[in-house]
Amino acid sequence: MYSARNFCVAALTTAAIFFNLTAGSSAELSQKTIKIEGGAVQGVPSDASGVTQFLGIPYAGDVGGSNRWRSAPPVEPWEGVLVAKEMGPRMLQDGANPSTADKGLVLNIWTPAQSGEEKLPVYMLVHGGANRSGSNSEDELYAAELAAKGLVVVSVNYRLGALGFLALPEMAKENEHGTVGNFAILDLIKALNWIKSNISGFGGDPDAITIGGQSSGAENVVALIRSPLAKGLFKRAFISSSFTGFLPGKNVAAEQKTKANQEAVNRLFGKEMTLNDLRAIPAAALLEPWNGRNSLYGQLAASTVTRQFYTVDGKTFTDDSIDLLRPGVFDGLSIMIGQTADELTSLRGGTDKELSEEEFRAAIQKPEYPYMVGGYDARILDLYQPQTPLDAYRLSLRAVADRMFAYVKIGAEYVKTHNDANVWLFYWDHVPPGNNEGFRRAYHASDLYYFNASLRVGKEDQPRWTDPDFSMKELASSYLANFIKTGNPNGDGLPQWGEVVEGSGDSQFLRFHEGEGRMVTGTVYPSRDAYHREMILTGLNMTEHEILGR
Repeated sequence: MYSARNFCVAALTTAAIFFNLTAGSSAELSQKTIKIEGGAVQGVPSDASGVTQFLGIPYAGDVGGSNRWRSAPPVEPWEGVLVAKEMGPRMLQDGANPSTADKGLVLNIWTPAQSGEEKLPVYMLVHGGANRSGSNSEDELYAAELAAKGLVVVSVNYRLGALGFLALPEMAKENEHGTVGNFAILDLIKALNWIKSNISGFGGDPDAITIGGQSSGAENVVALIRSPLAKGLFKRAFISSSFTGFLPGKNVAAEQKTKANQEAVNRLFGKEMTLNDLRAIPAAALLEPWNGRNSLYGQLAASTVTRQFYTVDGKTFTDDSIDLLRPGVFDGLSIMIGQTADELTSLRGGTDKELSEEEFRAAIQKPEYPYMVGGYDARILDLYQPQTPLDAYRLSLRAVADRMFAYVKIGAEYVKTHNDANVWLFYWDHVPPGNNEGFRRAYHASDLYYFNASLRVGKEDQPRWTDPDFSMKELASSYLANFIKTGNPNGDGLPQWGEVVEGSGDSQFLRFHEGEGRMVTGTVYPSRDAYHREMILTGLNMTEHEILGR
């Protein structure tokens, strides 16, 4: 029987469960029990009027011990009714509770539906955290007010670090389906299938699913687009701060990744390690320091996952499926994609950090992410000219963020030109309040509170919001809600957001700034935009004609 500290188990009879599930009842869903895979569940009111929340619902079983590095087992059935009133466990990661973390494949649901017959559009929200930390319980992902706009929102957990992405040669031998690594992606596919099978009870439409995420969550959304196993499970995708968008990213051939991962694991332990050896390590031991350094979990993640997430195993991903620069791949899909203006300020930090002139010249001409195509040359020094050592460090970060947006923009233009798809592009340049806002500016993840409508007045662990923030929350969350509903972010009372223009290298996009949204065709530094575009195209070995079809 499934049990966890985040659930209250009410001893209700089977007869009572099905009586309360009667279709067409006018009672709110918080007053009903809903039969799902594994048993029955009851929700509670959220902080948004009319929205019921179901927190910590398991969508798969325990993935610890002998289940590590295998497809997640089915949900363990429970007796009575699970009153889903608290967030579930975090998946195993630094800071998690090792006694519950392997039971962390849970999801949260927010629904404004009054019955199971409403067929509202569904949004599966994938958290970020570099694929080694984070969970669906993050404050920025509390989506009750987003759901109040007429959606069913489902936020999901998935395996992280080496537990989600390690690839070893043994895996292919023990898995009859041939999958190697990619367990985090298989978890997300399992969550999508759970939604397909169960969401109608919460008033959701299983045939109207949008997937979305930020940072590594966005990268995983792109990975779902790349996976043949996820084909047909969703209609739309929201992608924020994915770093690479639809251009080449963190995909590694199985032979290369399994060899490199096995060697890295053997080095870490000082001996040959098998899957069974690794499975025998208790969860608590993974979170303890190893060899006098940080946790074993952290060292495994650093040596086998960082910048090499996805294994091209011929099943979850194929050589063809990872290539999104092919005509027709996005046919029938709608895409909303963008980046923040200052991606690296929160990722690298260093408010007072400085660079000498020599250090700056070296830093700004060195590729930050080796998996991204396109190099740098001395011309970039004319485009980023620091006035002080402090300015030099900050400009070195901004140059990387500018390259990321150019990367994402080129991919969006290719998709629009070569597919029967709807594509909306955004540039997030709204600066939230908070410490060091002059340095952090529109930092990585600064858009989450606004798109997810999780901004709350007077909440102690949130910034002190101002009028532009309230305006931006309504603007961004309304665009996202409309997109989830129709595939088009536009709606009554919103500034018009034009699609990426087919065949145009000066394609339009929406700039979010100071509480407003405005259509533009470039950033405020067009010379920088042009430089990054040229270098990326050279790295891709593609021409403007090949990208834009002209």
